[in-house]
Formats: sequence, C-alpha cells, structure tokens
Amino acid sequence: MPASHQPAAEDALLEKLGYRADLKRTLSLFANFGIAFCYISPVVGVYSLFGYGLNAAGPAFVWGIPLVAVGQLFVALVFAEVASAYPVAGALYQWGKLLIGPRYGWMVGWIYGWALLVTIAAVDFAGAPFLAQLLRLDGPPVLIVGIAAALLLVHTIFNVVGVKASAFITKLGVLGEVSATIVIAGVLIAGGLPQPASVLLETAGTGTGLGYAPAFLAALLSPVWVFYGFESAGDVAEEVVDAPRKVPRAVLGSMLGAVVVTAFLMVTLVLAAPSIPDAMKDPAKTIGLIFEARLGRGLSIVMLLLIVFAYFSCATAIQAACSRLVFAYARDGVIPGAEVLKRVNPKTRSPTAALWFTGVIALITLCLTLLDVGKVNASAVIVAYASTGIYVSFQLIVTAFLVQRLRGWKGEGPFSLGRFGKPVAVLALLYGVPMTLNICWPRPAGEPAGWFPVASAVVIIGSGLALQLTQAVRRSSAARSTPAPPRAPGRAP
Repeated sequence: MPASHQPAAEDALLEKLGYRADLKRTLSLFANFGIAFCYISPVVGVYSLFGYGLNAAGPAFVWGIPLVAVGQLFVALVFAEVASAYPVAGALYQWGKLLIGPRYGWMVGWIYGWALLVTIAAVDFAGAPFLAQLLRLDGPPVLIVGIAAALLLVHTIFNVVGVKASAFITKLGVLGEVSATIVIAGVLIAGGLPQPASVLLETAGTGTGLGYAPAFLAALLSPVWVFYGFESAGDVAEEVVDAPRKVPRAVLGSMLGAVVVTAFLMVTLVLAAPSIPDAMKDPAKTIGLIFEARLGRGLSIVMLLLIVFAYFSCATAIQAACSRLVFAYARDGVIPGAEVLKRVNPKTRSPTAALWFTGVIALITLCLTLLDVGKVNASAVIVAYASTGIYVSFQLIVTAFLVQRLRGWKGEGPFSLGRFGKPVAVLALLYGVPMTLNICWPRPAGEPAGWFPVASAVVIIGSGLALQLTQAVRRSSAARSTPAPPRAPGRAP
C-alpha cells in the first residue's frame, strides 16, 4: 500500500470500529518504540530493584531474568497480534471490549488504568531522591514529594504540548538509557570486575527450611517489576503512522531491547560489587556502594543526570499512555465527566483534558505518600498495586485472546501468530497466572505490608465490580420507568 494511502486506510479502520480520527497520526516506529521502551525503562528498573533482588536471593537472582523475559515475551506476542488487528487508543480497554464485550473491556481498563495512574506517581516519587541528591538537597519527606510534584508538572506540560513533544522526550530517553548502560558497564568492566563469573551461581537461603525456592520466587519480583510497559505502544496507536504494522514491532522491539539492557546491566553490577555480603545488606544502598567504590565523583554526577532523566522520560511515557486510556473511556461515555475528558486540543490534537486529569490524580497520589495510618504507609500500598494491577489485566487480555482463538478468530491485522496463536496464549497464561499469584503472595505474612498487593487488588477490583453493578441497576431502573411506546391500533400486544 502506498504511504500516501496509509492514513486513509487507517482512518477507515477506525470508522469501522466506530470512531473518528480525532488524534493526530504523527508517530514513527522509533517514536512509538521510544514510548514503550521508556515506560519499561531498564535503567529505572535496575536502579530501583537490583538491590532488592540481590538482597532477597543473592547473585543467582539474575537467573530469574530469562525466566520472566520468556514468559513476558509470550504475552507480548499475544498483544502484538491484538494491537495489529485493533490499533485503537486505550489498548487493553479496547482489546478487552472488542474481543469479549464492553463490560469485560471496562473492567480490564479499570484495573489497568489505576495501575497506570499510581505508577506515574510511583516513578516520580522514586526519581525525586536522585534529583535531590544531584541538587544536594536534604530535608523531610515533604521535600521529596515537592520535587516529585515538580517533575510531574514538567512532564505533564510536555505531554499537553503535544505527542511530538512527549515523543521527543522519550526518544532522548532511549538514547539516555542506552548511554547510561554503555557508560556504566564500560567503566565498571574497564576498571576490572572483582567478582568471578562463578559468583552468579551463589545463592542466599531464607532460613525457612524450604531451601532456595522461596528466596528465588521473592527475587523474581525484581525482573517482574521491570518487564512490563511494552503494551503502551498500543495505547497511542491512533497517533502512529501505519499502526497495524508498526505497533506490533514497537511492542516486541521494546520488550526485547529492555531484556538485553537489563540483563547486561544487572550481571555487570553483580560482578562489579566490591563485596557481595556488603552489597546484600541494604537494598537501598547497593547501587550507591558499587558506584562509590568504582566511579569517581565526576562520573557519579553524570550517572545521576542520566538516572534522573530516565525516571523523567519513563513518567512521561506512562502518562502519555494513561491519558489515551482515559480518553478512550471518555469517548465511549463510560466514565463520569466524559464530555470534558474526551476533548481534544484542536491545534495539537492531543487529549489535553485527559492529560491534566492524570496529572491531578498522580498529584493526589503523591500527597497520599505522606500519610501513615498506624504501621501502614500509603506509599507502600501504591507501589504494591502497580505491578499487581498490570499483571491481572494482562492475564485478562490473554484469556480473552485465547477464548476468541478457540472460537475460530485468527486476527485481522498484518501481524498474526497463525497456528501458533493458541499455544502461545496458553504458554503466556502458564507463566502469567502463577506469577500473578507470586506477586500477591504475602511477604512477610505476619506484617501488614505483606498483604498490600492482595488488599489493594481487592479494593480496586471490588470497586470496579460495584460500579458496574450500580450502573446496571440504574439502567434497569431507567428502562422500567420509561413508558413503552403506544401500540398501533389493531396490533396484537
């Protein structure tokens, strides 16, 4: 198909699905890839979670990376086929609706949407201490929240300016992620790695009498929390040129790229640790300990700059994806305030109202991190739900895909798994369902924090079901109160 005809064909596909082309189709394959890759953000994931994985299970935790990567690749393949058939803004919400039905899609989007909203706040909150360190600021928790709010405001403005501005940030984010990986790994390797390769087989027990399995399962959460976000390429599909072909490539490319960067960086950091026992003591200080021992002050500042920008571009990408989900809901008229939230700026053709809405909700979430109710901190609840909501919504879409495949659906886009569709979906569920249970497994069971993932999921899913039930009751009441149209004379009842 000639390039000049692509927009018309894509607009026709949108019309077939019941929508107008309200958003501006300007994103290239690299821009679409950049949004997904920056959402995954290997650098953010590694610096946030490397210490946790090492502390939980010792150096051998890195062998969880290929396990999680292969499992998520099955999920990404399913998403790539669905995105090729349904390149519509809102991704998981639309996919669930088009594969199963409106109520199913609404519930998937509700679970997924809250995960995105809290993740925006979580990423800004996690990046704020690095910026504070760079600016040599030290103060109470409210200072960190203030810095996080400033980051939130800046990337919201970039997103409001238009998808090209946010794409510019995420393109720079890709370059920053790659540069940070090359510079860090290059310096560490050039200085000589103090640990032998055999250290990657060293384990740390849990003291439970159950061997290494509990520790390894806990450490698996480190790569689990890294390897998602590839689906965001589909959230902005209506703004991608030749979306049926390019969005699947962005989904798979961002996932594979993140695996390579994460594995290389985590293995290098293990081998670069001056002392494994010291590095395992405090997860929050693991990266700093390695950097202080191997990098000079000047290079440490450069690393901080790259890390801060990685967090910033990550939050920018997540907000771009989340706003398109809110826009998709509003366009269908299935959330309160739909008339406002579906508005598109006529100049930039971006969902401005939805963007400001995500910013406000993220700001409220940031403020909640200051709350402590007894031993329960709101920040811990926010982080706990992020991955739980993502994984639950992922399994719902894979299930919907498998149901349709069993009914004979073979995809309607240029990217198709063909006869491998059903086995890939089964493998995705065989990975995803047990891993979702692993995420929700109370750790430690004797403390409130161990139950945060389960409790937060119950609250979000329960509230979604309650809203659906309320809407069904209202529709039923409205139908009963509406008088039936008069019958024509002489016609049988």
